[in-house]
Amino acid sequence: MASRGLYKATDGSWRQAVASKGIPLLYRLKEGERWTLLDGNRAMVVHPSRPPKIVRPDGRVEEIASNADDGSRS
Repeated sequence: MASRGLYKATDGSWRQAVASKGIPLLYRLKEGERWTLLDGNRAMVVHPSRPPKIVRPDGRVEEIASNADDGSRS
């Protein structure tokens, strides 16, 4: 499977492309990751076993901290 990623098109929309097409990607999607639009300036990338990430148009990626109970309460 070819590597996929996200980019911001000239019309301002977020799009997904295959990395080999020569389009500069803001974020390269890893195996199992899916994405959705949060608003016009941010996309969220969700992985089945890792915390979600926010991708911004300038290429910054922020991981969202998980509040899941890890069972380590005292």
